[in-house]
Amino acid sequence: MSQTTITLAFEQWKAQQGTTGESVLLDEFVFANVPGLDPDQPVDRNETLPPAEQIVHRQAVSRSGVVNDNAVVHSVVLGADVGDFSFNWIGLINKASGTLAMIVHAPLQQKLKTAEGQQGNVLTRSFLMEYNGAQAETGINTPAETWQIDFTARMAGMDERQRLENIDIFGAAAFFGDGYLVGKSGNQFYVTKGTGYVAGLRTTLAENLNITVTTRPVKVWLDVCWTGTLTSVWGVQSRITVADNLADYVQNGVQHYVFAVAGIDENGNITDLRPKGTLNEQQASDALRKHEQSRNHPDATTREKGFVQLSSETNSDSETLAATPKAVKAAMDNANGRLEKNSNGGDIPDKAKFVENLGLKETLNPTKRVSIGNIGTGVFDGSTPCINIGDSDSGFIGSADGVLDIYCNGAKVGYINGNGLHMLTDIHFDNARMTTNGDIFSSVWGNNWLSIWITNQLNTRGTIDWINGELAIRDNNINTRATWDYVNQTFARKNTASIQDWGWILDDSTGFIMQWGTLGNSNGTYNFPRAFPVGCFAIFVTNTNAQGSQVDNAFGYPVSNSQFFAATKSSGMVNLVNDFPVAWFAIGR
Repeated sequence: MSQTTITLAFEQWKAQQGTTGESVLLDEFVFANVPGLDPDQPVDRNETLPPAEQIVHRQAVSRSGVVNDNAVVHSVVLGADVGDFSFNWIGLINKASGTLAMIVHAPLQQKLKTAEGQQGNVLTRSFLMEYNGAQAETGINTPAETWQIDFTARMAGMDERQRLENIDIFGAAAFFGDGYLVGKSGNQFYVTKGTGYVAGLRTTLAENLNITVTTRPVKVWLDVCWTGTLTSVWGVQSRITVADNLADYVQNGVQHYVFAVAGIDENGNITDLRPKGTLNEQQASDALRKHEQSRNHPDATTREKGFVQLSSETNSDSETLAATPKAVKAAMDNANGRLEKNSNGGDIPDKAKFVENLGLKETLNPTKRVSIGNIGTGVFDGSTPCINIGDSDSGFIGSADGVLDIYCNGAKVGYINGNGLHMLTDIHFDNARMTTNGDIFSSVWGNNWLSIWITNQLNTRGTIDWINGELAIRDNNINTRATWDYVNQTFARKNTASIQDWGWILDDSTGFIMQWGTLGNSNGTYNFPRAFPVGCFAIFVTNTNAQGSQVDNAFGYPVSNSQFFAATKSSGMVNLVNDFPVAWFAIGR
C-alpha cells in the first residue's frame, strides 16, 4: 500500500510565495530507488530528497489541471523511450528552488524501455494536492478531465483484434514440428517443448514437461490466457491440464482458452490431436487426405500421370493398362529362354571348333590368359577390380585406394602400397629364405637360422648367455653381477636439492622433501620453492628477530601442495594478526 504526504517545506515555501505574490509552480517529478523503504509506514513530513545516487530519473511535469478551487493535479507520462530503472519513491518539486512539495512511498515498480526486441511499458503518475486556494495560488485553469484519459479499453481492444486476426491465420489451434507433442518414456508421459497457437494466442514450452496421468482414458489439454497489469508487459500464460473434459472459462476476470493436444486410452496408447501448421496448411492436408480416400482421380495416359488398371496379360498392346509382377515374370522367363538358345550360341554343336574358327583359341587358353574384370572365382568374382594370371584364383586385386593385394591359389601372400612391397609369407633367394619376422635361413649360417648362429657365436667366443633379456656371465654367479635390481635394492639414490635462502632438498630414496625460507613481511599466502607431489605434512614458523612484547608467537599452515600461510600474532591485542618477519620450515612428500 502506498503512502502520501505534503511536506512542511512546501507549506513554508508556499507562504513565502504568497507574501511576494508569486505563483506556486511545481514543475518536476523525481523518481528514486530507496533501499529498505517500507510503503506501509506513514511518510515523515520533514523528509527531503533522497541522495543523488538513489535518484534514478527526473522529468518535467507533463500536464497540470484544476479539480476544484482547493485541489489541483499534476501528471507525468513516462513513455516507452524511457528506462530501464526501478523506483519506489516519487517526489514533486519546484525545480528552481529545489523545494520538495509532495512525496509518495510505493512498492518497487519497474520502468522498461523499448530496445532490441523488448517492448517497453508506458507509465502515468498523477499527484492530487488539496489545500485552501490551490487553484488561485497555482494559477492553473485547465480542467483535469480534459486530458486525464483512460486508454485501458482501447489497449484491450487492440489485443483482442490481434488475437482474432491470428485465428484467421492459424484457426482454433496450430502447432509446429513436435511442439506440445505428448510422448511416453517407459511409464512417464511428457509434453514436448515447442511452439503453438490456441485461440490466436502464441505460446512456447521451453523444455520438455513431465505430466502425471493417474486415470485412463483421459485427454491432455493446453490452457492459455492473455494477462498482465496496468504497469507491466502483457503476455501469454500457459499450463498443461490432464482431464476428461475441459472448456474455455473465466478466472479472476481473465479469459482462459483450452485445446486438447492428445488423448490417452486405457492401455496408455497416445493419439495426437494437434493440428499441424497454419490454417491454410491444415486445410490443404485435409483436402489431400480426402482426395487420397476418394476415387475421383484422372486415368493415366502416356502424357499425364493418373490411375491405371493392372493386367497380367503378356500379349496385350494396350497403353492404358499396367503390367503386374506376374506379367513381368512371364516376359523375363521368355526372354531368358531365348537367350539360352538361338540368340546366345547355345545350339552350336562344336563350340571349340567355333572358337577356333573365330581365331580365339589361344586368346581363350586358360593357361595363357590375363583377364580383367569379373572372370574368376572366390575373391576374383569381379566384385572388385582384379587381374587374373594363369588360372581363376591367382593374380592381383585392388582392395583399396593405392593398395594392390597379391593372391596365389586363393590365398593372400602380400600387398603393395605407397610404402612399398609387403610380403605375408617367406621370401626365397635360391637356397636361402627370409621369414616375416626378419630371420634368415642360409648355408652361410651353417644351414641354420641367423639368430641361432649369432647366439652360438656369442656363447663360443665370450661365454655370454641371454638371461631375462640381460647379458650375464656363463657361470651364473649372480652375486658378482651388478644388475639394476641389485643396485636399486643395495644402494641409496643420490639426493637432489636447491641450496638457497629459499630452497629445498629431496631424498630420492624415500621421497621426503624438506623446504625452508624467510619472509621480510608475513600475514599472507606464499608459494613453496617447489610443490609437494603428495602433500605437505607440517610447516613450522618462527620469528626472525626479536619483536619486543608485541608478539607472542608466529604461526602457519599448509594451504595446498604448492602454497602455505604464515603470519605473526600480537600479544598486545587479542586476535590481532600482523606481518612481522618470519622464518619457516616445511616437510612432506
